[in-house]
Amino acid sequence: MENFPSRAEKNPQDQRIRRTYRALIKAVEQLLCETTVEHMTVKQICAAAKIQRTTFYQHFQNMEDFLNWYIQQKQQEFRSFSSGRIPAEQANQAFLDLAKSIMHYLNENECLVKNLMNTQMNGKPLLDLYLSTCVDDLMSRLEDAPKLEQLAGDTPLRFLVEFYVGGMISVFRWWIVNDKPITEQEFMRYLRTRIERATKE
Repeated sequence: MENFPSRAEKNPQDQRIRRTYRALIKAVEQLLCETTVEHMTVKQICAAAKIQRTTFYQHFQNMEDFLNWYIQQKQQEFRSFSSGRIPAEQANQAFLDLAKSIMHYLNENECLVKNLMNTQMNGKPLLDLYLSTCVDDLMSRLEDAPKLEQLAGDTPLRFLVEFYVGGMISVFRWWIVNDKPITEQEFMRYLRTRIERATKE
C-alpha cells in the first residue's frame, strides 16, 4: 500500500518524487535478497533504482535516514490490514487476523524479514522495531479495554497485547529461522488452538 510521508519541503503528491520512492523501495528489496543491510551502500541502491546519487541526497541525509524511512514505509504497509475498532468479544479473532496478516507478509517479504532478523538499529533488532507496529495498532483499535481486561482475569490490556503479539512474533521467528519445519497450515492451526484455549483456561 503506497503511503509515502512527506519529506522536508517535498510535495508527496509530486509524481516524480513518488516514482523515485517506488524505485528506491524496489531496489532495496532486490538487494536484500543478495546482501545484508549492513553491507548495502547508497551507490548500490542508486544503481539498482537507476537514479543519481544527487537525487538520493535530495531526499535523505544518509543511509540511516533512508533506512528509517524505509522501515516506516513497511510499517505503513503492514498496518493496511487494519479495519476499524475491535469489540472486546472479538479480541481472539483480532489476534488470529493479525497472525494471518503476519503470515501473508512473511510470504511476500521473506528476504526482507530474514535480513531484519539479523540487523540492528540503535541497539535494537530492526525486526522488533518493525513489528512493534502490531502492538501499537491493536492497542489503538481494541474497544472497551476494562471489559477485555475483566474477561482476561483482570489482566492489564497492555500486558495482554504484548503477551499475545510477542508470543506470535517469537514463534514466527522460530519458524523462519528453522526453515519452516512445519507447514503453514499446521502453524496456523497450532496458533489458533493456543489462542482459543487461552481464553478458556
